[in-house]
Amino acid sequence: QPFSHGIFSSRMSTEQENTEMHLIECMLKHFKTQKVAISNAIRSTFPFLESLRDREFITGKMYEDLLDSCRSLVPVDKVIYRALEELEKKFDMTVLCELFNEVNMEKYPNLNLIRRSFECGN
Repeated sequence: QPFSHGIFSSRMSTEQENTEMHLIECMLKHFKTQKVAISNAIRSTFPFLESLRDREFITGKMYEDLLDSCRSLVPVDKVIYRALEELEKKFDMTVLCELFNEVNMEKYPNLNLIRRSFECGN
């Protein structure tokens, strides 16, 4: 449910809704182009995967599957990429808020440059 988080209000005009939808489409397109860079910037699963699970961006089963992959020596960047593919399926602005939350930005400083590319719309 991409718009279940109150992005749209009943008072928004069709033009405002179209602008908002266009923004989300542009952000999704940029997100897709940045998945490899994001997965490379996130060097450890904690706290990234736990946060996704706790906030229900991924299911408990998906979380366990991703951790099992790490235990099977799948490189962390590939595991994170799989998590990002899941986020892509239900992409909305809350995905970006979660990805670039304060904890992640502190834990994974290499995300800063990527976050700025979203702000600039690159």
